[in-house]
Amino acid sequence: MKIFVFSLFLTLTSFTFAQNDLKDQFQIFTIENKKLGKVEFCTFKSTIAQKKPILLFIHGSGNEPTFAYQPDLKTYAWKGFLEIEQYKDVYHVICVSKPGIPLFDTIQKDPINFSTTYPLNDTFIQQYSLEWRAEAASLIINQAIKLLPVDQSKIVVIGHSQGGQVAPKVAVLNKKVTHVVMLNTNSLNHLYDFTLQERLMSFTGEQTFEQSQQNIDSLFSEYAKIFADPNSREKLFWDETYYRWASFSDETPLENMLKLKIPIYMVAGGKDIWQSFVMNSDYVQIEFLRHHKTNLTYRVYPNANHFLQDELVENGKTEYVNIKSQIFKDIHEWTNK
Repeated sequence: MKIFVFSLFLTLTSFTFAQNDLKDQFQIFTIENKKLGKVEFCTFKSTIAQKKPILLFIHGSGNEPTFAYQPDLKTYAWKGFLEIEQYKDVYHVICVSKPGIPLFDTIQKDPINFSTTYPLNDTFIQQYSLEWRAEAASLIINQAIKLLPVDQSKIVVIGHSQGGQVAPKVAVLNKKVTHVVMLNTNSLNHLYDFTLQERLMSFTGEQTFEQSQQNIDSLFSEYAKIFADPNSREKLFWDETYYRWASFSDETPLENMLKLKIPIYMVAGGKDIWQSFVMNSDYVQIEFLRHHKTNLTYRVYPNANHFLQDELVENGKTEYVNIKSQIFKDIHEWTNK
């Protein structure tokens, strides 16, 4: 389907580039846990001895390292946002690993379609889930407090895309978290995005209403298979295991958000269609109003895409304007209120 092809393209282009000596700037820590296995996290070495709050960043989906070295470019690609680096002397800025994948490793460029590749391993296949990512992040917070001089009055968990689904779950698990930030993520089940995308394509004339319905019926058929065999690591939907999809469907981000009393800041891009559909995110505001909860700040940047860039069209040409610095400034100011 068209939605899947476009979604894959965005996933493969979600890196931001950094200098080739980036690894030297980080202190890397390793935790061996009986349930989770090997868990890595890192933070900037500069002012590491200073007592500071924690800013823990959880990036999105995919099986590539958080910091991926590309030999052809002789530089690191950071699967996150470089803008958080400017807060390294204000916070212990912490980045986290995924199961079976080191924080820093080399990836290869596919010469045919120019995508990047990284080999799948059994640990990733067996463990990659909402539970692993959330429990690992919670464990990292506890370990960081033991190893670093941490000002526990402020522990901020920020997640982007799939990481945004993880962030409120981390706060449910770990009561030390004081603030949750969700960037371009869904509030309802992520599988619902694919249905919304199909409906939109019929209304915009990209395909007929009959074709959309046929595709949606096909999606529901696939979803039935996933939920009928939710622990399968062999069966795949869109190149990811049924276990992964079912895990991230066990509870929606909204369900975990409603459990929290701490401040939540949710950012959506008004032009985010193909990754975390803004029409999915919008629903969160209704539920918080319905439950008379006042701990949510929901901010939509009307022209922003999934990667926090404004897409401005003039004379038929699209200009991409980076607004990440402003967004992180807004977040930092919000945590100080």
